[in-house]
Amino acid sequence: MGLKAKLGKLQKAMRGSMDSFELRDGRRYYFDPQETFRSTFMFLADSLQADHAREPRLEPPEVLRAVADARDRRTALERVMGGYPHLPLDQEALVERGQLVPRSLVAGGEYDGLEDFSEGVPR
Repeated sequence: MGLKAKLGKLQKAMRGSMDSFELRDGRRYYFDPQETFRSTFMFLADSLQADHAREPRLEPPEVLRAVADARDRRTALERVMGGYPHLPLDQEALVERGQLVPRSLVAGGEYDGLEDFSEGVPR
């Protein structure tokens, strides 16, 4: 077995249960699905608490910023969220335009808090 093949096997073993998706610049973004579920759920919970207290929301987790910069944002979002549809962000804006736009968590309500989070997303 050649050195390149050994290195590839070692890298795969080190990633373990990691998943990934391709970014627009061709790099891969690796994430741990269990940690990602925890961080996106906490983002939802923290957003609910901030909205209730009429305080600004926290920034979205890094993995959602990476989704905004993914080559195929729809597939990346599906991989990251694993079918769990609840995000305090406008999913259409995220998938179609790569923007992290807060959405209301109240049925029929409009979000009147922070502006678009996309300003800090690397392009």
